[in-house]
Amino acid sequence: MGEYQVIARKWRPQRFADVVGQEHIVQTLKNAIKQQRTAHAYLFVGPRGIGKTTTARIFAKAMNCTAPEDGEPCCRCQSCISIAEESNIDVIEIDAASQNSVDNIRDLRDEVMHVPINGKYKIYIIDEVHMLSKQAWNALLKTVEEPPPHVKFIFATTEVHMVLPTIISRCQRFDLQRISTKMIAERLTGIAAAEKVNISKGAIDAIARAADGGMRDGQSLLDQMIAFFSTELSAGISEEQVLSLFGLTAADDIQALIKAMLENDRGGVVASIFNLASRGKNLETLFNDVLYWLRGIQLSTLLSNAEVVLETDQETIERYRRLGSSVRPEVVQILLENLAPVGRILHDALNKQVFLETIIMKSMREAHSIMVEQLIERLNYIRKTGELEVLDKVPSLAAAPPMRTVEIPAATPLRAVSMPEPPEVKITPPPANVKETAVAPPAPVKTVIPEPVQALEAVIVEPEPAVAEPPEMAYVEPPVAVVPEDSEVQEFKYEDSPIPEDAPVVAEEPAIIETVKADEEKPRRPGKISASELWHDIIKKAKVSGHVDPMVCTFLSEGTAGTYQNNILTVSFDEEFDPEHFGQVQQKALPYLMRLLQKTTGDSGSTINLTHEAGVKHIEEPEGKKKKSMIGVPEVVENVKKNEFVKIAVDLFDGEIVDIHG
Repeated sequence: MGEYQVIARKWRPQRFADVVGQEHIVQTLKNAIKQQRTAHAYLFVGPRGIGKTTTARIFAKAMNCTAPEDGEPCCRCQSCISIAEESNIDVIEIDAASQNSVDNIRDLRDEVMHVPINGKYKIYIIDEVHMLSKQAWNALLKTVEEPPPHVKFIFATTEVHMVLPTIISRCQRFDLQRISTKMIAERLTGIAAAEKVNISKGAIDAIARAADGGMRDGQSLLDQMIAFFSTELSAGISEEQVLSLFGLTAADDIQALIKAMLENDRGGVVASIFNLASRGKNLETLFNDVLYWLRGIQLSTLLSNAEVVLETDQETIERYRRLGSSVRPEVVQILLENLAPVGRILHDALNKQVFLETIIMKSMREAHSIMVEQLIERLNYIRKTGELEVLDKVPSLAAAPPMRTVEIPAATPLRAVSMPEPPEVKITPPPANVKETAVAPPAPVKTVIPEPVQALEAVIVEPEPAVAEPPEMAYVEPPVAVVPEDSEVQEFKYEDSPIPEDAPVVAEEPAIIETVKADEEKPRRPGKISASELWHDIIKKAKVSGHVDPMVCTFLSEGTAGTYQNNILTVSFDEEFDPEHFGQVQQKALPYLMRLLQKTTGDSGSTINLTHEAGVKHIEEPEGKKKKSMIGVPEVVENVKKNEFVKIAVDLFDGEIVDIHG
């Protein structure tokens, strides 16, 4: 009795006709043999167990066969027999996983120069070629591109993306396909009959399904089943035995679970999963089976020849169609959309049974929920039968009435708005936190300065030409004070005021202060503003305009305005001011500042005189007080002290002027 040989080796194909599921490859190679148009290098690509190495051996046998028959090896000559027995010295098989160093490839490169001994070609079959190192590939590159006439290379790999593109471009590439479950089952049935093994059709189908497209895996599983149930071969191998050994689920159990899902039977789903888990079934395999069945149901309703796509028999297709006939196609589609992306999450879940129950019931809830399309379809049906005549009286969207105009509440901030010829002037009351009293003209307006707020916008409503001019209001920033009715109001501008420059300034003396519209800029009369205010007004406008560098604007603040006489504004910088900075002010800012001065004063002849000299005077303070610096000249100090608002602030807080910053 000879040594036992496993089924995968014993039943390995010896001719192209024995290869299953690779007809497109087999026909091309046979034609190359018949026409004697074989290339110098081939690359076979595909998953494991589908026949890459087997096809390479048959091709090598056919190339060296002394009497090929229609492209097939004869399998009777000495060359064919020695290749089948793996003893032919002209056909060398190399495992690139173990011989992947550059030294191994250099030895191979030297060996290819020797002519074959018995056959016509010296053929190198390199399996798992993607395992070669980059240095090894570089050493083999030139030999693969231009080998000797008597050398042929056949590469096989499962990871073609790891092969160098320069190698792929030098080979004829053949992509082998996964073998269908039906073909594997037919092949296993023939092997079982030849081996005189009594096995049921359900068991064969279960093994073919577990093979997952690999013929070698299917043959190995069959060999394992024969060895495991060797004592029961007389009674035959049943489907239950195969399923129990591999943790697979029977078709009837899967059908019961799918039926519960399609009928929205949540209790039935939980019971089915519990029974399968308690019997030791692999829940990840069960999940894949559920997806496979749902896809089969969907394709069976869409295709007339679904058995071609699903690679199964007609009996299984009829089972799919019976399940799909009792449910809307959208239900199956939604179940697939929700279950397909969570396979990896199930693999990582700690409690797979709970996760599987949860995700299936969640998918069922979405699949069986009422959709808008169903509601519309139902309403249209009721409407056609006359049970919902009220729908005919509902106005269409095209005839919908125009939208009603809603008035903005009084608390909403308002902007300056000018209405063209309104029928009447409607005054919106101010916010509740602002108190004001207005008296109709010609009596003067009594203005109360509100409490400090962050910002307030002046609202101007232009009256009709025929209506008398409305009373004007004046707003002044803190400090808080009440202006006496008989006091003379002068124009005064705080440099840190948040009100924009072009905002109007309204007071109760029309002869002194004029109202300016927001989109106009009125030249300021220099007689009513001090030189210091004029200078800092120009600096502020320069900062806002962006025409002057911000750093130079900072230097401008160090200047002290002296006087504005004879259209000349005198500005001095003290002796401690950096001369380099003074030069930057003269070169980069002075021309633009002069244009701002002319625009502000309304006099095109106005100019600025910058001087770099001592301009700071110190005022002695009483003992015990810190000395403060008074910036400016005596005229500026006197003008500030005479200002009516300054007087009110000093009297109100019982204070004194200790420092003035322009």
